[in-house]
Amino acid sequence: MNELTIEKLEETIDKKNINELRNIFNEYNSVDLADIVSSLDIKKTVFIFKTVPSNLTAEVFSYLNSEYREKLIGFLTSKDIKNVIEELYTDDIVDFIEEMPSNIVKKVLKVIDKDLRGEINQLLSYKENSAGSIMTTEYVELKENDKCKTALNKIRRDGKGAETIAYCYIVDNKRTLKGYISLKDILFSEENVKIKDIMEKDLVSVMVDDDKENVANIFKKYDLSSIAVTNSEMKMLGIITVDDIIDVIEEEATEDIEKMANMTPLEDDYFEVSAFEMFKKRIVWLTILLFASILSTFILSKAESTISTIAILTVFMPMITATAGNAGSQTTALLIRGLSLGTIKTKDFFKALRKELTVGILIGGCLAIICYLFLWFEKSVGIIEVEYNANYIFVAVALSLMCVVIVSKAIATSLPILAKVCKLDPAVMAGPLVTTLADALAILIYFSIAKEFLIPLFS
Repeated sequence: MNELTIEKLEETIDKKNINELRNIFNEYNSVDLADIVSSLDIKKTVFIFKTVPSNLTAEVFSYLNSEYREKLIGFLTSKDIKNVIEELYTDDIVDFIEEMPSNIVKKVLKVIDKDLRGEINQLLSYKENSAGSIMTTEYVELKENDKCKTALNKIRRDGKGAETIAYCYIVDNKRTLKGYISLKDILFSEENVKIKDIMEKDLVSVMVDDDKENVANIFKKYDLSSIAVTNSEMKMLGIITVDDIIDVIEEEATEDIEKMANMTPLEDDYFEVSAFEMFKKRIVWLTILLFASILSTFILSKAESTISTIAILTVFMPMITATAGNAGSQTTALLIRGLSLGTIKTKDFFKALRKELTVGILIGGCLAIICYLFLWFEKSVGIIEVEYNANYIFVAVALSLMCVVIVSKAIATSLPILAKVCKLDPAVMAGPLVTTLADALAILIYFSIAKEFLIPLFS
């Protein structure tokens, strides 16, 4: 199969070669097709959706970016919209509708089947970021007393519209979830064997209101490809498949990265967000960090007499503050990751603090020795000039370095866990915030040590 290019697709459209166009959509991967289609002039895409069967274009539609889909819907007729939307899985329809403005949503809901509209409205009613908001109602249900032969007939009948048939779910007449069974187990069992005799009863399921991030952790823990979603009475409501969980993991990772940079997470792709929206997302945290950094200015102003007496101290200040920030950032990265994965709990605070303080003492002591020796090296080759009490100054700088590393580790351990206790995302305590606070405390520690040990020598 030759590689498809936008030029080849445009040529096929321009020639109105409908058979070739259908062959392209039948043969090529939907994700790759979506990348190419999204670069086409919208009128050419409309031609595709009017001439190529909806069972071939629907999946491509689901991979188009939200801005292009909105534009496309505006050009399609009600019949075209109905054909495409009804070919999508319900969870994909919900994702699409949640991204669209109200006028597009009304247009879509107006044309689709009444039963499907009811399912979509039900899914839309679930809380944002809950298991219910990402589940699909398209799966295969079986009964305990079904024989394997009957089960296979049901799979043939209902499986085409299901999002997955790798696992089927067993419910009773009141739709209470009883277990699950793999298609493999059904295929390799005798025709007259009953499902209840071979099904798995020790099943893992989630509640409809569970947070989707917690659902992702369950997928990882049990190595699942799909999971049942129930209400508080264990009534079967739907399933979540691994492709939706991959999206959740990507969203959560992106959100954590943005929060670790101390900015409000973006709701769309980078190039789909306006400069003014970017401004609003970033200005709040930058303002908070500005006020936090004023603390450093205040501490420096109080240390003015120390600086005027021993001016050489300012030369070493960038090294002290940079080391403090770097030491803190290392710890927050590990703590936030551990809290996200559940390997570190809030109850582990003192255990984590004790460990990081031990690490801080070891690292701080090692860096202090390296710093002390390197400062003497710099003095010996004339890089820095210290005429009086050089040894005392170098000892004070090295001691300060050790102390700021230890304190930075303690701050970086405490803030993410404190955020978790306060029901906040630990990621907001990362990066710039920890660095800003560590800088302020580093300056305070540095000049406090200098004032205590050096000022008497220079008075």
